[in-house]
Amino acid sequence: NEYKSYLRMAAISGPLSINAEPEPRSSETNETGVKEIGMLPAFVMSINFIIGAGFFSMPFVFYHGGILVGMITLAVVTGTLVLTSNWTLEVCSRAQALEHVIRESDIPDLTFHDVSIVGRRYYSKDNDQQSLLPPKPKYEIVTARKFEFTELMEIFFGLPGRIITAISIIVYLLVTLTAYATIFGSTWALVLPYNVSHHGKMILQSCQLEDFVPLLPHDTCLNTYRFSLMIFACIVVPICVMNVNTMKPFQVGLSFAMQLTILAGTAHSLYGLITGNIGNSDARSHPNRFLSFDFKSFLGMIPIVVYSQVLHEGIPLIAQPARDKKNLHKLFAGALSYACVVYTLFSVMAALRYRDAIAPCASLNWAVTAEKGNHIVIRILSYLILMTPSLVVCTAFPLCALTLVANGFILITGKDCSNEPRYKLIFKFCTAGTALAAITCAFFISNLKTLSKYAGLTAFLLIMFYPIMLQVASRRKCRRVFGKVDEWIEESIIASVSWREEDRIPLLDKYAKLRDIMTMTPYYSSWWSRTWVVSLVTVVSMMFFIFGVLSTFMTPKPH
Repeated sequence: NEYKSYLRMAAISGPLSINAEPEPRSSETNETGVKEIGMLPAFVMSINFIIGAGFFSMPFVFYHGGILVGMITLAVVTGTLVLTSNWTLEVCSRAQALEHVIRESDIPDLTFHDVSIVGRRYYSKDNDQQSLLPPKPKYEIVTARKFEFTELMEIFFGLPGRIITAISIIVYLLVTLTAYATIFGSTWALVLPYNVSHHGKMILQSCQLEDFVPLLPHDTCLNTYRFSLMIFACIVVPICVMNVNTMKPFQVGLSFAMQLTILAGTAHSLYGLITGNIGNSDARSHPNRFLSFDFKSFLGMIPIVVYSQVLHEGIPLIAQPARDKKNLHKLFAGALSYACVVYTLFSVMAALRYRDAIAPCASLNWAVTAEKGNHIVIRILSYLILMTPSLVVCTAFPLCALTLVANGFILITGKDCSNEPRYKLIFKFCTAGTALAAITCAFFISNLKTLSKYAGLTAFLLIMFYPIMLQVASRRKCRRVFGKVDEWIEESIIASVSWREEDRIPLLDKYAKLRDIMTMTPYYSSWWSRTWVVSLVTVVSMMFFIFGVLSTFMTPKPH
């Protein structure tokens, strides 16, 4: 009984420190031709995945929901997503281990669905050739394999999981791509001096900030907005047919420009606060709402905050070529934490500076200081803040388009075809077509806040619920395949009863650790992977999701 109690505690004590590390790789490319990238480009790609369309809606929702409340909400959401991103890596590791079992098994036509029979064969009492040990899992993530979310859901939930996940990812990414297009179109329509007439009638004319409050601008501003979207299509469609490694120079360069713009916007907002230029108007009183709280606006804040921190659908895409697999969990946690700090600084400063004049797309507020009459340095800075975000979405747009098409192929064919040479041309055509479809959707909606809210509701599935479901299901499946070593451990310990105590205790430690390694604990597992943590995150996610759904039925009161 003493030994059984010890084993039971070892089973629930969580991961131990000797988990098998990923195998190091020496070559720059693998057998599939995927070129490995360093951690800096991988970090930059992660930041570009996160900081996108939702970023520019943050100051607006911070101000109207309450600035301090917004800071707390963002911190809680970020902490939750750090955990679920790490669980996503764990699930990828477990899927890798199960695939290795299928590849090494002598059972014909073995699939992920019935891979558990391998574990049962090792313990069958009718099998005279039974082994004392189940197959040893290989948990390391390798460059030659990429598990998209859709594949992971099929592995652990079957065909319904694949279909539901693929559809939700496609819908989410299509809304995201549309939001990127609206950022570009509205910015260029507002900033560039469009003044084109034909026979005395204006065809194209620069827009004003208030033109983008409704879902779609009107008259000549609408023509200008749609013309800007055509320019956007000419830029992003060629980039979409490139592969991920070819995009690396664009990713690094424009990511640097984006960080410089965020710094400039934060500094300029602070300058406006110091000089008393609040809301770009000295004629009215502008409440700062730092300690205020409006429940309806807070409900609308939650899906936008969640949407602004979406990274998970890009984890397989970035993890595959990343060279240092051992530190992937630190890479994604660092990217989410960095984005949280950047969001907080920019959103707080912009909300305090522009206050009730803040635009749903915050970068558009700098159109006022870009006008004639302001100092030349301020005008140049304002143009930089206005234009850079519209260029940076040109890097995030192709990544999202590639992910959408990859999941579309998985939905149809049941496998990831992105690296197969015979599908390469079809893949490029589909990516270009997806880009054009999203830009076409942007022809009929230009309000970024509305897009961000509905994309945020879909994002709850991708970054909260799916990782939680996969974490629970993958642990259970790996326990069925690699577990059941309790009998073997117990028998070995009972056989050692005659040993001296000083020899028996190290053996107990060894077997307890072995049980964790051989069941469900990949390298990326940590203290935060315990069952009670998963349960707590589930409760928090459900609460946020309910609030987000309620926001679609409530209209925030004007301030």
